[in-house]
Amino acid sequence: MLKKDFYKNLQPLGIVFGDIGTSPIYTISLMAIILKQKDPTLIMGGISLVLWLIILVVYLQYVLIVMNLSKKGEGGQLIIREYVLSLIKNNSFLKIIVSFLGLFGFSAVVSEGILTPAISILSATEGIKLINPTFNNTTLIILISIFISIWLFSIQKKGTDKVSFLFTPIMIIWFIFLFFIGIIHIYKFPYILTSINPVYIIELLKGDPQDFLLIISFAMLSITGVEALYADMGHLGKKPIIFSWNLVFISLIINYLGQGAFFLQNYNKITEYNSLLFLMVKDTMPILYIPAVILTLLATIIASQAMISAMFSIFYQTSNLNLLPRLKYFHTSPTQPHQIYIPFINYLLLILVIFSILFFKSSEHIANAYGLSVNITIVISCIMAIIAFIYLRNYLFALILILLLLPVNLVVLVSNLHKLEEGGYFPFFIAIIIFSLVIIYTNGNKKLGRSLNYEKFSEFIKNYELLYSSENKIKGVAVFMLRDIKMISPYIIKTIFDFKILYEKNIFLSIEITQNPYNIEYNHIKIEEDKTNSISFIKIRAGYLEIIDLNEIFKKLNISPTIVFYGQENINTNKLHMKIYSFMRKISPTIVDFYNFPLHKTIGIVSNIYL
Repeated sequence: MLKKDFYKNLQPLGIVFGDIGTSPIYTISLMAIILKQKDPTLIMGGISLVLWLIILVVYLQYVLIVMNLSKKGEGGQLIIREYVLSLIKNNSFLKIIVSFLGLFGFSAVVSEGILTPAISILSATEGIKLINPTFNNTTLIILISIFISIWLFSIQKKGTDKVSFLFTPIMIIWFIFLFFIGIIHIYKFPYILTSINPVYIIELLKGDPQDFLLIISFAMLSITGVEALYADMGHLGKKPIIFSWNLVFISLIINYLGQGAFFLQNYNKITEYNSLLFLMVKDTMPILYIPAVILTLLATIIASQAMISAMFSIFYQTSNLNLLPRLKYFHTSPTQPHQIYIPFINYLLLILVIFSILFFKSSEHIANAYGLSVNITIVISCIMAIIAFIYLRNYLFALILILLLLPVNLVVLVSNLHKLEEGGYFPFFIAIIIFSLVIIYTNGNKKLGRSLNYEKFSEFIKNYELLYSSENKIKGVAVFMLRDIKMISPYIIKTIFDFKILYEKNIFLSIEITQNPYNIEYNHIKIEEDKTNSISFIKIRAGYLEIIDLNEIFKKLNISPTIVFYGQENINTNKLHMKIYSFMRKISPTIVDFYNFPLHKTIGIVSNIYL
């Protein structure tokens, strides 16, 4: 039992900490190349910035404060949005602000997810440069990185069940490696330990005010991936994540200190941008250099895999919450029902990752663009938490966030603005597109809902009984998808009364996605008002992270549908935003396709709508 609990507490190492855990590959290296040309001793301030950002943002803001805000243990940008909205029900203006902030935070997370695999894989592949001078070839590094990316995305449809058990052990080895390589160089130059003193940050500001914000923007790369601690609470648990984070924290702090010590002792040898981590290994234990590069590649692949899986989960979540169109998904694990694969997202991510690698060409150039969207997400989480704790009357947390953490986050955000000119516009532009599509889709759904002429059930049942008593019936069971039993969809009226398609048994099926992440319940209800004894109602209530298997539910209810009807709207419009909305609906799978009904049993009834 203890062994099982211990492994559970370590499991987040292979899932949550890939991004933040591979940041040492490039974070200090980017500072070093700038400070070497100025005053190498200022690296003490750079290391101090990294240490204090990790302490304040990761430990204080997320682990100790934000992770207290959850819905049934779930966290993340969409969760904190729903959580805060539930607290401010009577403040319509604040609800709009919170809703928009939450949606943009979600968009920023997705956009930064494009650069994470690109910078991770590129930075690890660049380690081959120090193996042999012939490998110091940008084209070769780009080609290897693209090959690894294609391989990684191509295996997604098969699932990662067969190899995922290796993720945690590999990441344990990775963090042990970071710890020991750091300890070796701290031992050689123990004075680096004094960099924990924030006075060095002030000295950095005085010594090089012009580049101070630039150094902060690179220090911020040490906390990319922090949102994963919050977002992965649901399926891993808060306690295991915090337990694992304590181990990761020690490993990262020691390694960053070790890199600072190595730089101060060897800055004269550094002539071009290279990862200090790789230089440390090459200098200390050259015989282990190739295994270290392989380990780094494995760690970055695991970090990228975690991001890809997170993207699948996020987009399934947005489909269920009706924020974006439904996307076709497939189960990839017989033992883990929430492990899914979404082909469209997979190949879109692959294209964008390859484009990022070709566009930026090196991890150094990606790093110049990386972090802005993450920083926006951190600021939004901070603002959301402030609102939540004020409403919860936890004024201590609210004051810490307002007086300390929000100012720190805003300074870091300002420091990152220069990245807009150096490629940061790419993820920011992607975030704007995603945010715009969410707004277009949600507003389009509202307009479509208002344009449809629903019939009250009380009116419907009267006409239905008259028709049922006079018309011939088709043998079998027909299922009609609808939103609410009280209001009958126009396509059902058209099917039964206009087309005279009437089955012996007719079931109205409603699926309600709740604001809670998990739990699924359903019941088959006989409608008392129905004198024909031919209509019944199935209502399914499911959390937005639940995978709904309608075929399985029908089996459990002992129902074998002959046919399943669903409504489709053909939207006609002259407005650009509604044309985009119409296109989004056309390319998304239908509700029956989304829930994996056999196609030969489904019929879509089309209605022309003018918006």
